Amino acid sequence: MKSTTADKVSVVLLDDHPMILLATEIAIAKQQDMQVTGSFNDSRELLFFLQQQHADVLVLDYILGSEELDGLSLIKQILARHAELSILLYSSMENVAVIRAAFQHGIKGYLSKRERAHTYVHAIRVLSRGQRYIPDEIELELTKISSRKQELAEWVGPVSSFNSTERDRLETLLSPREAEVIRCVLDGMRNHEIANKLKRSRKTISGHKQAGMKKLGINSDLELFKYHADLFR
Repeated sequence: MKSTTADKVSVVLLDDHPMILLATEIAIAKQQDMQVTGSFNDSRELLFFLQQQHADVLVLDYILGSEELDGLSLIKQILARHAELSILLYSSMENVAVIRAAFQHGIKGYLSKRERAHTYVHAIRVLSRGQRYIPDEIELELTKISSRKQELAEWVGPVSSFNSTERDRLETLLSPREAEVIRCVLDGMRNHEIANKLKRSRKTISGHKQAGMKKLGINSDLELFKYHADLFR
């Protein structure tokens, strides 16, 4: 086991639930080879800290408060500035398409919030060695979604084959509100969470989502995530 402070794995935490932060801090404090060097419930405070301090592993909650930058947008921003940082993402939301998109954005590991403390500790150690951590059941689902993606590509053709004019036309099909809701969906938010964030009813959010997907010729969340990089660059 690592024994000196300099040798310990430096872990930073971000979660907007104080009790979860405290529980994670306690679990890590019991380990001889790691230490919490920063614990935050605000993404802006985290980003400022990372500008000043080195960290090995960031344990990151996927969905934060309504006023927070979260999801794929936050992951992209963090890794654009700190490419060497290993992110362990965790969430109560287990949308496999979202998890796949997060790995494509550069995270190194994923866990459900339902996991026990020793699993979190193990995952942090795996990431600190430069390896990826994916639970077996999630890896199986990611394999399935990759197979389905190939089937969809053979059916409708890759979006990369669209020219720039066609991509522009797709974007102009959406109203501003529809585009905003679709972006929230791509960030892994559920209808009730989008409703809270945008101060609209669930029925209204559901209507914007369905209208937007219909205009784009998309029939499922899986197809939406397949095309998100080209639709909203």
